[in-house]
Amino acid sequence: MRLILFLSFLANLILAVISFALLPERVAIHFSLGGLADGWASRAASTAVMLGVDTLLFLLFWFSPTLLRHTPMRWVNLPHRAYWLSPERREATVVRLSHRLWGFGTALFGFLLIVGLLTLQANLSNPVRLDESLFLIALGIFLVYVLVWTMRLWRDLRPPQ
Repeated sequence: MRLILFLSFLANLILAVISFALLPERVAIHFSLGGLADGWASRAASTAVMLGVDTLLFLLFWFSPTLLRHTPMRWVNLPHRAYWLSPERREATVVRLSHRLWGFGTALFGFLLIVGLLTLQANLSNPVRLDESLFLIALGIFLVYVLVWTMRLWRDLRPPQ
């Protein structure tokens, strides 16, 4: 799962570099209902934000095991925290949560890749217009994933009977 997380991050980095090479100097970075551009930035600023956010998210997901191991128990908000973070279960819980977070990160980078591709396509069209239907489909799929991911996590964190 960790390799897939890395590859999905790498795909976003490659898209950022390609976008920088293809986009005009002024690019749409926000779109209103109907897909019309209503926020603009320079190509360099847009690329820098995309690279910065992607890198920060990647590092957060990639180092989640280390972060979980070193976070004081009182700062971790889990159902049945005392059970799952007890000394005899903490390492197994860290491993379990890390795998879950890597899966979530992969899905998030997949969604960001689709949004990046749609934004690139919009900025290369005349007039600049986001394909709102494809964006809403991607957003809907991602939100369903988040809901299922959350329910599975909640189910998995019930203590055994």
